[in-house]
Amino acid sequence: MDLTALIVLIVIVFVIVIIVMVLSQIQQPKSLKSKILASFGNVPNGEDVNIESVAKYAKSIFHHDLRIDRITWNDLDMDSVYKRINACSSSVGEEYLYNTLHEIKFGKAELLERESLVEFFEQNPQACFDAQFALANLGKSDYNGIASLLFGADIKLLSWPYVYKILAVVPLVFLVTTPFNMTIGIMGIALSFITNMIFHYSAMRYAETEMPAIKYFSAMLNCCGKLYKIDSVSKLPIIENLRQHFNVFKSIMAKAPTSVGIYLNIIFLIDVRYYNDFARLITAHSQAFHQVYKTIGEIDSALSILSFRKSLSAFCTPQFSDKNELEFEEIYHPMIQEPITNTHKFCNDILITGSNASGKSTFIKTLAINGILAQTIHTCTAKKFVTRISMTVTSMAMRDDLFGGESYFIVEIKSLKRIVDLTAKYPCICYVDEILRGTNTMERIAASTAILTYLNKQDCLCVVASHDIELTRLLKHDNYHFCEQVTDNNIVFDYKLKQGATTTRNAIKLLDFMGFENEIVSHAKELVASRD
Repeated sequence: MDLTALIVLIVIVFVIVIIVMVLSQIQQPKSLKSKILASFGNVPNGEDVNIESVAKYAKSIFHHDLRIDRITWNDLDMDSVYKRINACSSSVGEEYLYNTLHEIKFGKAELLERESLVEFFEQNPQACFDAQFALANLGKSDYNGIASLLFGADIKLLSWPYVYKILAVVPLVFLVTTPFNMTIGIMGIALSFITNMIFHYSAMRYAETEMPAIKYFSAMLNCCGKLYKIDSVSKLPIIENLRQHFNVFKSIMAKAPTSVGIYLNIIFLIDVRYYNDFARLITAHSQAFHQVYKTIGEIDSALSILSFRKSLSAFCTPQFSDKNELEFEEIYHPMIQEPITNTHKFCNDILITGSNASGKSTFIKTLAINGILAQTIHTCTAKKFVTRISMTVTSMAMRDDLFGGESYFIVEIKSLKRIVDLTAKYPCICYVDEILRGTNTMERIAASTAILTYLNKQDCLCVVASHDIELTRLLKHDNYHFCEQVTDNNIVFDYKLKQGATTTRNAIKLLDFMGFENEIVSHAKELVASRD
């Protein structure tokens, strides 16, 4: 192949590469828009959510009593509930929504502000789509470091910042000297390059762990700029409030490094100085930084809440009562695809009995989850949900603490003690499943009666599920139950709440259905008959 043909081939390849890159840039927005349209209002795929990364912000902020604690969160498997709700387009939205589900609001004003934002996007489909597109361009980045930057930007600063500014000027001094003394000029530039290269790599080795956060925050500022350009969105009060905080960071956006050559970057310490200027600006304006974060998070969360609502078979916004009561119509668990609904009103503490697998635990979890959703995202999986403004607290899925060296019973009584302590501070709705199951029957009945009688006198509503029929006679609670239909070869559960204490048992029948030997089943029946 002669030289001319080789040059032609290179030019052709170059042109093809350029065309492919241009087409890719054109296609990318179209693909992103199609993805937004296809996913909005559908059940999100939660498999790609990194909970450890998403939880960074929630774990970094100050914790107080008016937050869903770790025990309640784990009892209700709220990570799964979060994944079911989460349709956020950005990491900021995901992190903010995760924290939102932990923060119980005791005032209606904040919930109504959130509701007005959701309603705005529902009534303005084009603004809804445009905002999603702006947030999708911000995108998601696991372990982006924003939470660390929010609460500790001051410790990210490089020491002796003026040294880097002086070193950046030195090459220019020697450059000006070159026409007058070539030797000194060239040697000075060479020496400056070597010196600055050492400082550059030394500083960037320290700063490189924080660069993802710097880059992601720059993308957040660009996202704000895009939200401003959406006419109807730009007039929202939340955006008007954001504008003053956003303006603080305009100067740093103008200084962002461009695609300068690597050697110019090193000799003038461009990345190093930009990093330090950014960290210093964030340190000086940490509240403005946090406000930018929360505004983007609130908008993305509102869009996610709207998508969640559209994906449900039925939902309602909660109603709040001054009375210590709980009323619900056709309530269901958000994680069950074909749920059985229940309708009732509780004005007193509740004791729910029933046989194994009849639905007691799922039902009280349904109530607890909806109590949390009511006071966080102002959305309930029911046709009607009326509750008192209160803390939701549970004691359900206790386990031995092997690392702490504590038995199941110790873990459980600590869990119950925290409920007792919380009811002394705030109105509460407490949910307890199989109270004190970790001890013998006699003491369990006595201690359970004492604890639940005490809670009955506090400013709380207590919903308890238990196998202990004795409690129905010892407590002043209203009694409800779940039951089943038993035939010779099957057990059918209807999962419907019924008034009164249970009159059925199915444990031995289940042994029979599961194929245990007749000797075992017969012996169990004889023992029950002898006790009755």
